[in-house]
Amino acid sequence: MKADVDLSHFDAGMAAALTDELVEVYLDAHAGDGAFYNEDRYRRQLAGHMKAPGWTLITAQIDGHLVGYIYGFPLQQKTRWWEGIRGGVPDAFTDDPTFALCELLVRPAWQRQGIARALHDELIDSRPEPRMTLLARPDNAPAQAAYRSWNWHKVGELQPAWENAPVFDVLVREGSRHPA
Repeated sequence: MKADVDLSHFDAGMAAALTDELVEVYLDAHAGDGAFYNEDRYRRQLAGHMKAPGWTLITAQIDGHLVGYIYGFPLQQKTRWWEGIRGGVPDAFTDDPTFALCELLVRPAWQRQGIARALHDELIDSRPEPRMTLLARPDNAPAQAAYRSWNWHKVGELQPAWENAPVFDVLVREGSRHPA
């Protein structure tokens, strides 16, 4: 990493005060990505996700300025997360403890400097779940390449029921960052 990045962990209670900054980074990272990536929808998504048991946030700051973050939560036994995957998944697939990585964002001015990787690895290292999942746009070539290099693989496609939602690739990552 080129810059001196400070990574900090937050639970939902501590992160509530950062909501406006989190939204600002989201909008900056998704500028020009379409109607789905709007402030009102993201505020609702963030508020809903923050209510999930075990929700966690890791921020990246440089000189006191928020330049990126990653957040997610452990999926509950009766989650709707897997509903709507095109082609479905094997029955037992949804039974394994899984952490849902919901957002990994870095402001454009700070991208391609290792910040996303640092956030990703910090989250992976902090989680006990044997599997993680995320949704990634198929047309986001840099993100897709990064995830592949970080041992994520596609298990299907999903179009969430949210208004203007694009079709996403469903990616999973098994095991720890440091395989034996």
